[in-house]
Amino acid sequence: MRRGTATAPAGTTPASAEAVPRLIGHDLRMVEIFKLVGQLAAGRASVVIRGESGTGKELIARAIHEASPAAPKPFVAVDCTALPATLLESELFGHVRGSFTGATSDRRGRFALAGDGTIFLDEIGDTTPEFQGKLLRVLQEQEYYRVGAERPERTEARVMAATHRDLEALVARGEFREDLYYRLRVVEIRVPPLRERRGDIPELAEHLVRKAARAAGHAAPPLIASDALHQLLEHQWPGNVRELENCLTRAVVLATSGVIHLEHLALDTAGAPGAPPFASLDEVEAAHLARVLRAVGGNRTRAAEVLGISRPRLRRLIERFGLGTADDP
Repeated sequence: MRRGTATAPAGTTPASAEAVPRLIGHDLRMVEIFKLVGQLAAGRASVVIRGESGTGKELIARAIHEASPAAPKPFVAVDCTALPATLLESELFGHVRGSFTGATSDRRGRFALAGDGTIFLDEIGDTTPEFQGKLLRVLQEQEYYRVGAERPERTEARVMAATHRDLEALVARGEFREDLYYRLRVVEIRVPPLRERRGDIPELAEHLVRKAARAAGHAAPPLIASDALHQLLEHQWPGNVRELENCLTRAVVLATSGVIHLEHLALDTAGAPGAPPFASLDEVEAAHLARVLRAVGGNRTRAAEVLGISRPRLRRLIERFGLGTADDP
């Protein structure tokens, strides 16, 4: 078995053996999650995955789906914070022509696209009570109404959800429906933050460096020098595995000698002499964007790939922070 991968739980299907190894680590809490993946793959129960942003909640949901008999069916992920509340219902359930301004034709929603596969609702804790009521009907009755429709449509999709929010506190404040909370929370998975499983960092780092090197078309992944590994182990990782991946993707671009050293990580060192204790989000984002642009020689296509964003969004950020002009290549 490949180093740094988890062992597939006993009794899982062949698909599970392919899905589970993507969940890397030997921390005891992660091992328990790997076991749950195999167990949950056998059923259709709703699942709530909880953890800080960047801990890999969607990856766990995908692993459950891919380990299940529904693996050949669609896995449809929806970021509930990416759309305003007024459009989220249409995005998920679809709409009929003329149901609102701009609805020039009938449109299928994500539930219809998922079929009898899986629909994953990320950041469910940020939705409105009105939307939550409509989602509750889907879970209870397995049916929904397209916006503007008079007749309901059936769905066989399995629902998984994720959040970084404190759902119990939201329920207590009346911001999250208690009945939906219990309906969704048939099974709950809590993902520990990366800073609480530092022993997994070396394996994760090796995996992410290999992944970044493949994406960059490198013949071989760079090695991680001891000074860099020490810094990876010491860093607090507020952005969790997502931050680690971004850091190492950047390092692979910078490490032209085939070895990743401390200077390639470009991690902020808290408490460094003369450094301010805090920076605004804009300052952090602008500094990171400037570093990536320098690393790729100003190539916007490559910078967008490294940052994981579209070129139009990159252009807006460059203009916002005054790092170039709209006419730059």
